[in-house]
Amino acid sequence: MAVIFSNVFGYFFHSIGIGVGLFLAGIIVGLMVGGGVLTGFGNGLVAGAFGAIVISIILLIGGTITAGLAGFTTAAIASVTWIVYIFVTSGFVVGVGGAIGSLISGKN
Repeated sequence: MAVIFSNVFGYFFHSIGIGVGLFLAGIIVGLMVGGGVLTGFGNGLVAGAFGAIVISIILLIGGTITAGLAGFTTAAIASVTWIVYIFVTSGFVVGVGGAIGSLISGKN
């Protein structure tokens, strides 16, 4: 959902649209999950970084098949770096949206 929203809004509103799409995806995640603000933030953060986690797993498998232990080590370092980068950038935007969405839903 975060990927679709960021691409659609990014197409129409360019660079600011990507952030708006991620933020709206976070709000929807927060509304669906409910709970407290920290729960919504955490779920939005994981939802925002889910694509990076999936790509990292594929990178680990491909690196291991291609180059063995050296490929696994290189892919592991690249994967951890990529996941941290996504958590800090777009994952944070989706997390804030998730916190706001769970605050709006009011489910405890």
